[in-house]
Amino acid sequence: LTWLLDSLRMRFLIRSLGGELSILQGMRISVLGAFVSNVTPFDTGGEPMQAYLLTERGLNAGQSTAVIATKTICNALARFTLGIAASVWLFVFADFWSMPRPMYIILGLGIILYFSMFSLSIYLVLHPEKIKVLVIPAIRNRFTMRLVKPERLDSILERIDRELREFRNALQIFVENKRSTLWAVMILSYAWWIAITIVPAVILVGLGMRPQFIRVMAITLIFYLAAAYAPTPGSSGAAELGFSLLFSSVIPHGLIGLFVTVWRGFTYYFNLAIGGLLMAVGIAKSNSVSPQQPEQPQAEVLRQLS
Repeated sequence: LTWLLDSLRMRFLIRSLGGELSILQGMRISVLGAFVSNVTPFDTGGEPMQAYLLTERGLNAGQSTAVIATKTICNALARFTLGIAASVWLFVFADFWSMPRPMYIILGLGIILYFSMFSLSIYLVLHPEKIKVLVIPAIRNRFTMRLVKPERLDSILERIDRELREFRNALQIFVENKRSTLWAVMILSYAWWIAITIVPAVILVGLGMRPQFIRVMAITLIFYLAAAYAPTPGSSGAAELGFSLLFSSVIPHGLIGLFVTVWRGFTYYFNLAIGGLLMAVGIAKSNSVSPQQPEQPQAEVLRQLS
């Protein structure tokens, strides 16, 4: 369901730019993005991978980045608002819920970090020209000047400037002319989070318990809010430990290990398995090129993979 909702978000945004993306193509891009995100620190690789794959669907780099950035911002806004609402409900209106004292500190730090990164992302999306302030020092320095010719560096900067203009143009289309599309993407983002947070409650039903669905979903939302920027690939280790601690007062101790294992299997390893399979199929297709043909550059191999 999350793959379908993610596909619909991309489909709506791309169609507002005059492009086209089928639901199955969008689901494939969603799965591959989830796979790359799950194998990179801080889950940072998924969005760039999706933006790259969208360039193979008729969008330029600026437009594809605008689509993924808009989708990501809407998703982050939905997570933040739902997470804050869940926190208020749990600590003010819900029944008793407790967790180890250090966990409160970790949750607080995680939420502060998430809000800081969310604010920075909003600022860069609204002022994309500021990205050059970060990029130019990374490109023009003593190390790169020794390895790359100045003409090549100038060409890279010109391309970045061109793509930033396309990025801004696409954002203007979304904000000024396609507000109904943005509202649809926001609604789908809220549905995405409801779908992913209902999984633990369904697992508890499968384990023979009668959980309070709203309570379980609220705890899960707080987890996703605080663990958004765990440094390990796919939040491995931190996710299992944090989730078990958050549910320690809700689930009998004898079931926590099984509960966390099944939850992690559906929300992490299933994405990893399907995404890895799609990636392997793409690599196999790229390696099936006739040996008589000249060796293709890396960009062409990536194009075939996507």
